[in-house]
Amino acid sequence: MNMPKTSSNDYDDSVDEAFDNQSFEVLEQLAEHWELRAGVKKKELNPEITFDAHAPDFLPELLPFHNHDLFLSADSQVKSKALSCGWVAYNEKTIDIESYIVSPSCLDILYGRLPQTQNSIIKWTASETLTDEAYHVLLVTNTCRITRQRRGLETLKLPTFDLVRFMQREMAMVDEEWKKRLINLATATVSEVFVSDYLSLIADAEHIQPINRLTTDVHRKDEMAHSSIFKHLMKIIYPYLTQKEQDYLAEILPKPVSWFASQELDVWESMLSQIRFPNYQEMIADCRSEHIVNLGRIDYSGLTTLADELGILRSQRGQDSFGEAGLQ
Repeated sequence: MNMPKTSSNDYDDSVDEAFDNQSFEVLEQLAEHWELRAGVKKKELNPEITFDAHAPDFLPELLPFHNHDLFLSADSQVKSKALSCGWVAYNEKTIDIESYIVSPSCLDILYGRLPQTQNSIIKWTASETLTDEAYHVLLVTNTCRITRQRRGLETLKLPTFDLVRFMQREMAMVDEEWKKRLINLATATVSEVFVSDYLSLIADAEHIQPINRLTTDVHRKDEMAHSSIFKHLMKIIYPYLTQKEQDYLAEILPKPVSWFASQELDVWESMLSQIRFPNYQEMIADCRSEHIVNLGRIDYSGLTTLADELGILRSQRGQDSFGEAGLQ
């Protein structure tokens, strides 16, 4: 393994196309098989699937207040509308992840703004990932449009999601462009590691709206590959960061876990207000008093394994940052 560079200048463009790296080989295989696996290359969504007005749009257990007495005792129609809001938010958060988090990191790779990313296979993989993400935005935009039209939610407006807001806040706190890129890369990696499990909750729920479940399943299958892609990209990039950059990434990498795990109570408070859910203020206030972030909702072992493989958890900086984030 090459030693980190000693300065934070622009990265060397002269990357050996044939360097021996297991992660590089995995990325090459994923790139070569994209035509066979990518959702955009298939026709898995049957156009004859119709909207079932009687099927719930979302899983009640994914609502942060699903066990609250005020929700359980609410009228069935307003509860159904809250579930529809959950589906809209679920997908609009997906659009934000793809647009504000994952795609910018792919562009950093395409333009060689991260070390070892001048290789043509890595650029090929990033280009395919960008294509997948654009297709996912199209998928969820269409299914949200259907839900909004059929459930009377055309005017529903959502504030910025915590995952994006906290990442942008972290970026605003630093001046150096390399730090901003590493914050983006860390957030993209965490999002792609976790999003498959997040999507599986809906993709495997056979009793919800059929078009919602199938749309999510197509997305999930792509994201299973993306999880591997970003893990291996990190394994390629990390050893060629300077020591200063490695230390900074060790500090930043665990932070997006809590951002991703946020129950997005500001978003929920806004949506419940707009659909006039009875006593929503009390319900949200009770949720805030319990916990805004629930790490129990996600399996973060994949990230800690990656951090260990990179050597981050063998450094004091990494041990401290992961411990402070509650991940050790």
